[in-house]
Amino acid sequence: MRTGRLSAGVLLALVSAQQFAGAAEAAEAAEVPIPQLTETPEQREERLAWFREARFGLFIHWGPATISGEEISWGMDGRIEGGEKHKKVPRESYMNLYREFNPVSFDPDALLGLARAAGMRYVVFVAKHHDGFSLWPTAEQRFPAGADYPAHFSIADTPYGKDPVRMVQEAAQKHELRLGWYYSTRDWTHPDYLQGDNASYNTYYENQVEELLRDYGPVDMLWFDHCFGKWQDYTIPRLFRKMYAHNPELLVNNRAAKGLPDVPAEFLPLHSGDYDTPENRMGAFQFGRAWESCMILSPHPDHGGWSYRPDAVTRSLEETLRLLSSCVTGDGNMLLNLAPLPDGSIRPEEKAILEGIAGWMAEHGEAIHATRGGPWINGSWGGSSHRGSQVFLHVFDPEADPIVLKRLPQTVVAAATLKGEAVPFVQDDVAGTVSVTIPEHARDPSVSIIKLTLDSEVTGVLYQPALAAGRIEDVPGTLSFLPENADRTGAVMAGGESPVLRNWSDPEDLVSWSLEIDSPGTYTIELTTSAARPDAILTVLCGAKKLRYAHIPVTGDPENFQTYEIGEVTFANAESTRLTLRPVSHPTWSPVQVKKVRLIPSN
Repeated sequence: MRTGRLSAGVLLALVSAQQFAGAAEAAEAAEVPIPQLTETPEQREERLAWFREARFGLFIHWGPATISGEEISWGMDGRIEGGEKHKKVPRESYMNLYREFNPVSFDPDALLGLARAAGMRYVVFVAKHHDGFSLWPTAEQRFPAGADYPAHFSIADTPYGKDPVRMVQEAAQKHELRLGWYYSTRDWTHPDYLQGDNASYNTYYENQVEELLRDYGPVDMLWFDHCFGKWQDYTIPRLFRKMYAHNPELLVNNRAAKGLPDVPAEFLPLHSGDYDTPENRMGAFQFGRAWESCMILSPHPDHGGWSYRPDAVTRSLEETLRLLSSCVTGDGNMLLNLAPLPDGSIRPEEKAILEGIAGWMAEHGEAIHATRGGPWINGSWGGSSHRGSQVFLHVFDPEADPIVLKRLPQTVVAAATLKGEAVPFVQDDVAGTVSVTIPEHARDPSVSIIKLTLDSEVTGVLYQPALAAGRIEDVPGTLSFLPENADRTGAVMAGGESPVLRNWSDPEDLVSWSLEIDSPGTYTIELTTSAARPDAILTVLCGAKKLRYAHIPVTGDPENFQTYEIGEVTFANAESTRLTLRPVSHPTWSPVQVKKVRLIPSN
């Protein structure tokens, strides 16, 4: 006999009550302000304050799919979206894995205790992935009576008899971790998903999101994972109003509407959310807009490994700590993914890494938490983080020779290990450098941290290579687009000794270049820009259809330029077209300066 099930009468009463409450909340939510559409940049930073201070979080992908040993959702054969990659498990077998799911060793109290000790300050738990299985006893019905699968297709239909979402919520509160739920908008098994006007599915998934906010809170963030279809298939503004009726301070990642073309300009901030989420890759240095790299701790050779894969290989402690350091010095966060086994336990290798991180963080956490990236731009050498007048150098592979960095506007008055031991340094104002020597006994095999004390607070970022000997080399085949060669409309200028696109105050003005693709393939789009204020968004068009959005980072001084990547574009054939920069026309547009655009071969 299965335990943890609700009687039919109690369930019916619960559903009726929740439907009534949901209707009332929806009516009230019609007037709920959506912060992404109404708040000032300063108010956004207030909402993001805890997230920026946290710097390190735990991601957990798990569910009945782990029994198969194949990738969660993607391992299902016969799915309606995505390519052929990962398809290993017959659909009928995959859909019935819930019958065997009995994770008696799942212990979120112990796991989140390890996470807290490792310096993690928030947790994001996958409540529902693309396969549509709910890891909480949802009241929402997805399959009709007489279907091949349970009406709710949730944890209540398994032999387990417990509620993992509730267990994670309680453990997060106990260990003082901020709480986030991952929720996949795309749903490959719901019978109404992208059928007709999608209204039935919208009601279903929005009600589920409300369940997670209402019944499993307080919730600090919602981590969505892509949409498919068209903007008009969904009611995204309605979803946001419902969410913010429950928590006005909620953070939302940039995937609630990601994947949907033709987002109206007035709702583009909902497409962008509150922060960016580069996936299983390191985000570029980005000081103006918050970001978070979600990284797999045990990647599989086929580039999966979000959920338990027997053949996955756990990263070393050194690699994991360098990933964390690179995120922090790039002014981002790292969301590190662990994949529990089918019984709910954690593989010993992953537990060992958490324990190793805990030991390192006990000594070096000062350079991680409540810091901002910079003032030096990070790179293969390491990077820097700062707080007030203190700058923390994160150095990979230090040598006997000093590391020589370009001088900051401030004066370095002291250099020391985090234990307070002074280390040699020389500031050469004539050469414009700062040299720091890291003694052999102070070198860490993963990341060596040296604290510099300045004579005043850090006031900006040095947007140029950090090392005095640093230089940037072009990848062969790189296409560069310069201001002096651009076709411009309106008042946009390209003057100056080093030409820069300036005076871009009108969001109706366009800049474009002739684009000749002789070598088909995939190119990384790289911009070099500056902006005095936030909320400038450029649309980058390669031809008529290849479109990317670029949030222009705030650099303060218009002469401080930052170089960063905004994504990739693929040309299947040689072609002649145009590369166009077009501002997103909305009230928060602010002027930007553009020094260069490059397309860099990435394959």
